[in-house]
Amino acid sequence: MPAEGGLADRRGESVNQLRRVVTAPSAIRATAIDRVTVALCAVFTLAAAFYLWTAGTTSPISLHGGGADPYNQLANAFLHLRLSVGRPPAGLLALRDPYNPERNVSFQGLTSVLHLGIHDFSLFHRKLFLTWGPAPAVVLLVPLQLLGFEPTASLTVSIFAIAGLGFAIATLRVVLRQVGDVPIWMCVLAAFTLALASTVPFVLRRPAIYEEEICGGYCFVMAGIWLAICALAARQASLARLVLMSLCFGLAIGSRPTLAFAAVMLVLVFLFLRKVRPRRGLLISLAMPLGICAVLLLAYNQARFGDPFENGADYQLSGINQYAAHFDRFSYVPPGLWFYWVSPPRTAVAFPFIFLTPPPLSYPGSLPGLYPKAVEQTGGLLPMSPIVVFLVVLPWLRRRRPDALGRLALPLLALAAAGMAGILFLTYVFFSTTERYEVDFTTLLLLGALAGWLAVANGARGWSRRAVRAGGGLLATWGCIAGLATSFTGYYNLLALNHPQTWELLQQISSPLSRAIVTLEGHPVLAETAAKHLPLLEVGEPESLTIISPDTRTAELLASVRTMELVEAAPEPASYPLALLVRGPDGTSSIYRVRPGGETMHVPVSLSPGSNHLTLTPLAAEAVGIKVSVPVARRLLLVKHLSLQSGG
Repeated sequence: MPAEGGLADRRGESVNQLRRVVTAPSAIRATAIDRVTVALCAVFTLAAAFYLWTAGTTSPISLHGGGADPYNQLANAFLHLRLSVGRPPAGLLALRDPYNPERNVSFQGLTSVLHLGIHDFSLFHRKLFLTWGPAPAVVLLVPLQLLGFEPTASLTVSIFAIAGLGFAIATLRVVLRQVGDVPIWMCVLAAFTLALASTVPFVLRRPAIYEEEICGGYCFVMAGIWLAICALAARQASLARLVLMSLCFGLAIGSRPTLAFAAVMLVLVFLFLRKVRPRRGLLISLAMPLGICAVLLLAYNQARFGDPFENGADYQLSGINQYAAHFDRFSYVPPGLWFYWVSPPRTAVAFPFIFLTPPPLSYPGSLPGLYPKAVEQTGGLLPMSPIVVFLVVLPWLRRRRPDALGRLALPLLALAAAGMAGILFLTYVFFSTTERYEVDFTTLLLLGALAGWLAVANGARGWSRRAVRAGGGLLATWGCIAGLATSFTGYYNLLALNHPQTWELLQQISSPLSRAIVTLEGHPVLAETAAKHLPLLEVGEPESLTIISPDTRTAELLASVRTMELVEAAPEPASYPLALLVRGPDGTSSIYRVRPGGETMHVPVSLSPGSNHLTLTPLAAEAVGIKVSVPVARRLLLVKHLSLQSGG
């Protein structure tokens, strides 16, 4: 009996413990929240380190030395109570049409992609102004200059990008609380998707004024969205949070006008909170900071250009005739939508395996106006971040499963709509597309798509749950891989140009994958090159090509070559004989004469398994015993249509 009584007591105690656990779900939730939060913090830390490395391997990250940065010039002007950043060269003002890109190019001072001179500045009433939004300079650089610092653009871009990512992941954390019990791997993958598939790593590869403006807007809009999502999820917010939320959206617009569509979140906050807060105070706190920012921005434009809606784009000193870009803007929309949504990347067998287009131009129709001259690298959202297809489930979740996302379904739909409106705005206003503009809308779409994936996967059962988790996981993983790969090259492959040893190391690390790919294909492949100068090479200027081979064999490189030399006595390029020095992977060298009319060269190459590097160097005709009677100022070799013919 005592034993039975003791057993009964222990059973009763176990039942009571079970009841306490069942009736205390908050304790379980707290444990889960801690695990997810720690995981998201780990992702943020890794991504922040990668962001710093990406920007820092292009230009030094420093609190000093950023005097040439246009935003530092603007901050300095503000501190001296000026709106202009200086005066242009006297020769530029002496031109009959200083805005003509064919005439002003020599005065722009464009020395590299990171040192612009006055390239893309605005000339108005004999003064220079910036077209880029002033908010990033006001918020960050003016205070830093007051403290005696003048940060480089790479530091400015990194600060804004990392802060923006922090707010984006914090927003994801709020969404995860609403969705409920989500496997930790899905939480981590969603956070990595926000970090890598957002286009932010791509823009960090070239930290210049363009990227400073864009990352500043990204930071401010993500801060505003996080504050709004928190208020909507809790149905409450302090006055200070409401004011700060509105200010963040105002600063986002002061950086990038495209982000004005995201301010729809303020309307939703008002509609959701008007029953729990006095309407007048709520309206004032949400409208006044944004309104003040808008009025200041309009006044800033009025004071500079005499028009509150002119930011200086019409007076820009660039390589494009700005007035010609104003005509038939509706014709820009179809190709713009194609490039932002559909344009596929290029794949290659060598690191980093994925490259953005163009070239070549993938648009199936005819391009209008300035598109062929101005189009830049752009990857479509669907092939680059395919997880966005889960946006289609948001309306269904809101109607059929309102508990899946609760109060956040409508805000996430609104953010997706704001992102799509931003795409339409960009395609109409600008006569071309470019990858960096995708930062304005990609994260707005990713937040809704990731929420849709997590909610559908959480609500499904059995095999359908496994299918949704796996399918969405593969799409998100591809987005991370594509975003990571394109961040290594950016616009101008600056990592390979500035740090060739790092680039070669990354190629060596990834060479087993390259060799596996060509082994499946069964023949050597001429890889995507990190070419600095192709297709035009000057005499004495070497260019390296990479060939990936599955085994030891001999192949033949085919190249269409033609000489082009600028003769001192002739205004037009003339053709004279040259020679081409070819250094093979095995170290042997051969010299080939190039006839003036051009020809297709056949260069035998001995290949070994893995990566093989081939160097092409044009030589002067005199170097191979050819006499040239006409004096030559500049000698060029045009190398086109490279291909590889496999041997046995």
